[in-house]
Amino acid sequence: MDIVVLFAVGLAFVIMSIKIYPIVREKFVDLIATNIREPKGVAGRIVRFMLGKGNAYLENEVVEHLNIQPNHKVLEVGFGTGIGIRAALKKIENGHGRVYGIDISEQMVTCAMRDFQKAVERQRLEIHLGSVMDLPFQDNLFDSVFHTNCYYFWPDLEQGIAELKRVMKPGALMITGVMYEKLKEAADKGFMRYGPHWRPAKYMEKLEEGGFMNVTMETVKKASGPSYEIILASKAIKE
Repeated sequence: MDIVVLFAVGLAFVIMSIKIYPIVREKFVDLIATNIREPKGVAGRIVRFMLGKGNAYLENEVVEHLNIQPNHKVLEVGFGTGIGIRAALKKIENGHGRVYGIDISEQMVTCAMRDFQKAVERQRLEIHLGSVMDLPFQDNLFDSVFHTNCYYFWPDLEQGIAELKRVMKPGALMITGVMYEKLKEAADKGFMRYGPHWRPAKYMEKLEEGGFMNVTMETVKKASGPSYEIILASKAIKE
């Protein structure tokens, strides 16, 4: 991490931990909220660092729940810092599978292309700049799909869900990872102002309305590590 980001992260903690002028805090909260949705510039680099530290455990856990096989085609939506991509690549390294990632942040895509250059060159990974609203993939392509801390910011939940269902193979599984308690805390602080439909219940309702099967949410608690939630949804084998 470079000195600019290090200084900025330290400043962020100071701003959030002491009583300061409301207008300063409001501008800071809005800046972070904007860059949680789509990281850009220096603020985006700060958020990338913060998300990387906070999301690592959840991303790795979600990939474990997917039961990815070596020949699977796997999609991550909103890959952010690339932790989930790295975990998924390990699952296919002994087969002929391929991992695909899509993100709306040009900054995140640039970083991923740099960090995963070898995997891209070996055609084990495809990185795309784009939106879940209009996925650049053919129908019935993916064996599994996952995303964490992502659906809150989709402009249209119904459209995003329809697109994901379109590109999934019949019977394919999608897992959504969230840490509900931390999510609620972030919302209470104003960081979710650009993610109005962050509540899992609304998302699950839209999944069912969109034709997904076996939509359930499980809370996972382990001896070590924080608790988290996974939302499972499958595409019907026959429609």
